[in-house]
Amino acid sequence: MSKKKLNIILLCAGKSSRLKFNLPKVILPINGKTLIERSLHNLNQLKPDKIIIVAGFKKELVINLVNNLKYESIDFAYQKNQLGTGDAVKQSLRKVDSNSVSLILNGDTPFVDLETIKSALSFYYKNNSDFTIATSIPSSSFGYGRILRDNENQILDIVEERDCNSEQRLIREVNSGLYLINSSFLKKYINEIKKNKNSEYYLTDLVNIFIRKGKKVHSIPIKDERKFVNINTFDDYKNAHDLDRMFIYEECIKNNISLEDPNSFQKGLDVKISKNVHIGPNVILSGLTVLKENVRIEGNSYIKDSTIGKGTVIKPFTSIESSLIGSSSQVGPFSNIRPESTIKNNVKIGNFVELKKSNIGSKSKVPHLSYIGDTDMGSGVNIGAGTITCNYDGFDKHKTIIEDNVFVGSDTMLLAPIRLGAGSTTGAGSILNSDLPKNTLGVTRIKEKHISNWKRRPKK
Repeated sequence: MSKKKLNIILLCAGKSSRLKFNLPKVILPINGKTLIERSLHNLNQLKPDKIIIVAGFKKELVINLVNNLKYESIDFAYQKNQLGTGDAVKQSLRKVDSNSVSLILNGDTPFVDLETIKSALSFYYKNNSDFTIATSIPSSSFGYGRILRDNENQILDIVEERDCNSEQRLIREVNSGLYLINSSFLKKYINEIKKNKNSEYYLTDLVNIFIRKGKKVHSIPIKDERKFVNINTFDDYKNAHDLDRMFIYEECIKNNISLEDPNSFQKGLDVKISKNVHIGPNVILSGLTVLKENVRIEGNSYIKDSTIGKGTVIKPFTSIESSLIGSSSQVGPFSNIRPESTIKNNVKIGNFVELKKSNIGSKSKVPHLSYIGDTDMGSGVNIGAGTITCNYDGFDKHKTIIEDNVFVGSDTMLLAPIRLGAGSTTGAGSILNSDLPKNTLGVTRIKEKHISNWKRRPKK
């Protein structure tokens, strides 16, 4: 079978009534990311021609959240009344291309991974299928539709649990909620689904309809049923947080990443961690963060949209955002690396140092108690404690340039714009507002006075 366009239908119309939240279920967060963000993160990597999100209850909240993610090829359909999954899919079909394959997923199964979906797509095409369903055998089949098979093990039907008889309830194989369907046939047969005794239209009734029409219906077994966990109750929601941490922990073990406290570690969906990395307790990694080999992140650190080079150590209570940190460097403790900063290799940024939009050259040191803003710093520079680059004059930001091998004495104020030439030195306690030539000492001090017999003014 030649490959067709891929249209994805994501069913997101459900309420969270059993969870007692007055919100659409798919915007509930799990460890910092909503259910729908987690689903779209994987689905977008398939590069589908179209993703159609079927919204319902408080649809504007879902639409606004998705629009802020700025994915391409997203469209929306609306299910006004909750009349079952068959009705939800029906609302989307006018936006589905007939010459496509429809991948249908529930929005409340946030752990369905890219590998599983790709495997199902490959199976669909390999078997020249018209309708492929993912099935699994969970430890508990409670709440799931049961898979009915004939004597030759061919799938016959799916019966939802509320409609099962006592014998069918004993069946362990269940519907996982992933469907791949020929879109032309989906459009053709969707109206043959009958309203059931609960006044709903079940998408799963299409299985029997397709079989009666002589279409090819297949099932693909899912090895890890945890990937298809539904979130319907408060216990489900609570367990989903634990399960997410478990998936992260398993991934870390596989890649030789050590976690001091898996329960307090938060990792964003796009974070990439190389092998032999150590992560302390209460660490949050988010956005497009990349940790390269042999990095050590100590406790209570926050890193967003940043790259940390090989062998670098991030000491406790450090915040890094939208910055590049080179190899074999040390940052922290209690450092704040603000956006658009670049730290080269073998650099030390110490305690209570704030960098803002600055470039720090290799083998330079800013060991403690300094503010470096809008600065280009060369290599081999030493910044004394209490140094401040005074980059803001109340109206505009100005640049400080510190060339190679400069030594800045403690408590120096550099009034930008200013350039310190290569090899220059500033005396401790100096306030400099003009360029310092290379290999020059810059000192600004008033003469020290000692006043004898000085008496303090008495306190009232």
